[in-house]
Amino acid sequence: MHASVLSVLLLQIFLILALSRIMGTLAARIGQPKVVGEMLAGIMLGPSLLGWIAPDLWAFLFPPFSKDLLNVLAQIGVIFFLFLIGLELDTRLLRERGQAALIISQLSIIAPFLLGAALTLFLYPRVFNDGPHMNFTTVALFMGAAMSITAFPVLARILTERGLQRTPLGALAITCAAFNDVAAWCMLAFVIALGRAEGLVPGLITVGLSAIYTAVMFFLVRPLLKRLEGLYERRGSSDQVILSLIFLLTLLSAAATHWIGIHALFGAFLLGAIMPKSSRFLNFVTERLEGFTVLFLLPIFFAYAGLRTQIGLLDNSHLWGLTGLVVLAACMGKFGGSFVAALASGIHWRESAALGILMNTRGLVELVLLTIGLQMGVITDAVFAMMVIMALATTAMTTPILHWVYPRKLLEAVIARELDATKDFRVVVPISRPESAAGLARICAALAPGGGSGKVYALGLQQATIHETLGITYPQCDLASGEGLRALLAETSNRGITAEPIAFISRDIASDIAKAARAKQADLILMGYHKSFFGEAMFGGVVHRVLTGADTDVAILVDRGLGEKFKVLVPYQGTPHDRLAVSLVRRMAAHPDISVTILHVVPPGKASDSRAGAAGIRKQSFPGSVEIWVVEDVGPIDAVVQQAGDFDLIILGLSEEWGIQSHFFGLRAERIAGEWPGSLLFVRKHAPLTSLAGDEGLWLQNDPPLESQASR
Repeated sequence: MHASVLSVLLLQIFLILALSRIMGTLAARIGQPKVVGEMLAGIMLGPSLLGWIAPDLWAFLFPPFSKDLLNVLAQIGVIFFLFLIGLELDTRLLRERGQAALIISQLSIIAPFLLGAALTLFLYPRVFNDGPHMNFTTVALFMGAAMSITAFPVLARILTERGLQRTPLGALAITCAAFNDVAAWCMLAFVIALGRAEGLVPGLITVGLSAIYTAVMFFLVRPLLKRLEGLYERRGSSDQVILSLIFLLTLLSAAATHWIGIHALFGAFLLGAIMPKSSRFLNFVTERLEGFTVLFLLPIFFAYAGLRTQIGLLDNSHLWGLTGLVVLAACMGKFGGSFVAALASGIHWRESAALGILMNTRGLVELVLLTIGLQMGVITDAVFAMMVIMALATTAMTTPILHWVYPRKLLEAVIARELDATKDFRVVVPISRPESAAGLARICAALAPGGGSGKVYALGLQQATIHETLGITYPQCDLASGEGLRALLAETSNRGITAEPIAFISRDIASDIAKAARAKQADLILMGYHKSFFGEAMFGGVVHRVLTGADTDVAILVDRGLGEKFKVLVPYQGTPHDRLAVSLVRRMAAHPDISVTILHVVPPGKASDSRAGAAGIRKQSFPGSVEIWVVEDVGPIDAVVQQAGDFDLIILGLSEEWGIQSHFFGLRAERIAGEWPGSLLFVRKHAPLTSLAGDEGLWLQNDPPLESQASR
């Protein structure tokens, strides 16, 4: 019997994970969040599709005795998923975003809550029954809470995929969703306590115990978590005891709220919410928990929810009409409330509409809430099916409508303008050798004069041993063991730059550098180069793989004694890589100890053409002083070598025009690098922004042309 149960469970998990992966990939291919495909996979495995098409096969694959086992795995998955949601909830957002976020979030909860409760007046006599927990008050409160949910994690991923996370709209949406999460889960806790309480006295006991539990979490557990964070900072990620304690606290907190009577999920969520939000500590916990939870446990929850979803119960046009009414009420309440509140707060109609669309995302969080309601007996199977369809519809419509309201070109203009306004510039700096630290730190300081509001991530990777590569062992890297990383942190600190250290064992250093840059949403990867001479494979090995494989702009520093004060020369031919070089020196030009000269080489007789000579470069684009030289020469490389004598640093695009390319693209004479003895910064543009003003780049907009200087 035990062997049979285990065989069935393993087969079920295999089918669930395989179909979830396939459907999630297909959803991503058509521009939908993966969660939409995974939710559909769960429904497909249930009675709504597989049970309808092949009832005998479905009964064989999902016998009644196995559903309890799936339920246990699903509940564990959701407990840790709610813990992760709590981790993502930064309570500082609730304090820092101002009155507009508070007003919008409140109305985006109140409006759908009232509509949901009002809709219950119409639905109650038609699709609800006289179950012990299905009294009108409990049902109305539950329907209001279900309409008010915004899926915080799905919304965050949509913002990231669209590039909105670093815009005012993205920050406002995240803040409002955070308010929504806290308020909606508090409402649901009240509904559960009300539904489970048998009379006034038990209800008061539940409320009292909940208050005691919350006080214990904030005044006893939270300081303990702070101490764990301090222990992690001192001992590093190699101490697995810290992670074990966090897992135990999650389970204990979930058990406590389950015993109190407000569901185990609230304990996990609250523990995540009160966790310290130090990025290193947060990443340490998230990285070790998220993969297993999201890839393994959550698809089992989707499948279990799919087994409970019986769309076949909606067997007539009247019930489908009611389903449409539920979807309409959900959209009107969430979108309408957010849209009106945003307009009233002085936000432009387009941003207000985009915010309403984003807040209407429900996704997995809605499915969790509905499953709780079904297990409590607050809703019927038919209502559960209606609400699941509503969750799918509101999640699936978010991305296409957002594309329509906020077109890609408009979004890119907003992002470029916002990045320029905030000067938020993120640099990932991989380092292995201590002697590279000083030069890399000087470049970081030059890119963020006065400290700026940018971010530097110091990345220290250690190559895995053969045992680690084969997966036999996988120890964590000790920060103290990396001399290069320690040197870089010291150099950046001396220059007033706050650098966040990241260190771990790597099985594939080039790939992990690219992944780290992607995870930190970096604008630039800045690396050192160590070879003493330039041969045919000038940029080979790890450097070559980062240059050709990273989906981020890359800069390679060849440091030949770069000082604290230096003069920069930027050869310019108009390639995307040259434009990246110009955008970097635009940041450097504001630094008082750095002077910038842009050298544009033109064919003989073309210097008089000011438009061609300046090549679209605008002096007004630079916050400090800059010189633009126009030189006539048949050989651009000869001109650069001749003019470079008075400079300390050349910033050069990796393109054929300058004879410098990664060996992946073919070899050219690398004369600038070989003949000039000073420091060089080679830059390669990954994917230029789509310009609204043609090929000159967004940074050229609204600047009058510069009259080119006389030929030198």
